[in-house]
Amino acid sequence: MISGFKNSLVKRVFSCCAIAAVALSFGCGNTSVSQVSETDEKPNVNMVEEALSNVGNPTDLVAEEGATIEITYWDGSPADAQAWDTILNKLESDHPEIQIVRQMYPATEYRDIMDSRINNGDWPDVIRYQYQYLGRFKSQDVMLDLTPYLSKNDLMDINEGFLASGLYNGQIVALPHHTDVIAMFYNKRMFENSGIRIPKNIADAYSWDELKDIARKVKQDNKLQYAGTGIWLNNLGYRYLPFVYMNGGSLLDESQTNITVDTKQFREAVQFYKDMRDENLFSESGFTGPQEANNLFVSEEVAFDFAGSWHCSFMQEKMPDNWGVTYMPQKDGKTGTDMGGNSIFCYKNTKYPKAAAIVASYITSKDVMKTFCETGNFIPVRNSLLNMSLTYENFNDEMQLFYEVAKTLDPKMAADETSEHFTDLNIIFGNNMDKIVFDKSATVDAVIKNCKKEMQAALKNQ
Repeated sequence: MISGFKNSLVKRVFSCCAIAAVALSFGCGNTSVSQVSETDEKPNVNMVEEALSNVGNPTDLVAEEGATIEITYWDGSPADAQAWDTILNKLESDHPEIQIVRQMYPATEYRDIMDSRINNGDWPDVIRYQYQYLGRFKSQDVMLDLTPYLSKNDLMDINEGFLASGLYNGQIVALPHHTDVIAMFYNKRMFENSGIRIPKNIADAYSWDELKDIARKVKQDNKLQYAGTGIWLNNLGYRYLPFVYMNGGSLLDESQTNITVDTKQFREAVQFYKDMRDENLFSESGFTGPQEANNLFVSEEVAFDFAGSWHCSFMQEKMPDNWGVTYMPQKDGKTGTDMGGNSIFCYKNTKYPKAAAIVASYITSKDVMKTFCETGNFIPVRNSLLNMSLTYENFNDEMQLFYEVAKTLDPKMAADETSEHFTDLNIIFGNNMDKIVFDKSATVDAVIKNCKKEMQAALKNQ
């Protein structure tokens, strides 16, 4: 039986994330999801309770007269864009006193556009951003303290781990909106043509060795240049980290003060990627390159693609009924997935802080979160929603599989990815993995050595 696949509620899984997401102040080991005990299910209680004790519990929060709020977000897929249209239409209907200015950017350009705007002092009022990048805004002290504008009872419904990701100096500066995970999309025609079995459950997931054999066969049978690809592009190298953590490796030690990329487990995960690249089983797509993975898949240039739940609508639009989703692979009885998802935060110097807080609270409220997740193919981060079965407007069967995959998120990985150092570590990891992608003569030893040196220096400089 694969470790970590106990048939528990999704809530327990996210409780594991709760421990992980606030592990900045205490260690969190490579405990599998099913091994976390009831007493371990709470994150750093003092950290969360301190913030909750400061909540203002306003009963009559009213937007400033003439408030205009610009909100920025991206269209990660047709379903993502539809979800935003749905909830913002509802926001405008329920809060006509606030003028909403929608600014949606392409997913591939969002961070670059936002960096340019921010560098020019052109801040929107309400901003969508990935969990992994919140640290940079916290350190710059540019996030509005939402604490006086929030309801404690409402906040207590948010999973503690994700709530903790938005805390800073005892303040609530970001509200978690949703999470998402990746799994393995496959080309039905190509897999059937090659006689590839489809796993029946998580315990039946492909092993690393089996995935290599599958990649070799579909590449040869379908005359492909590459067999597969993944969305660890455009500085999203952390999407590959589940392979590291399912093998027992990690970026950081328990204290998160030392780099641990030079372990056997981390080295094996890098070697696996190099093996796949050496045989052109993975595409020649850099960890810091453009996001082309899904395009390679839907154009049938590759047979499989490690992509996210929110991409289902894109796959169906581009290759109708010729794609399926199966579980992430496993190594020696353990699997895993990435910690995806986004938060909503407000600019500290917004002209309308009350209106901005109303908008952020509304977007992350229970009913709106449910609508957003069911429309956009995301996973909620409120306990009340995690304890019920969501009915997705599209791809309901596939989303139930993603719910299963979400249960395998490694707590230690979540802890490392929400640490204050992670943005720099992720960039270093991607830059060095590129040397395997583009220069097949780069050795695993050289990549590990450079990562260790550069990452340790990054820790010391902060």
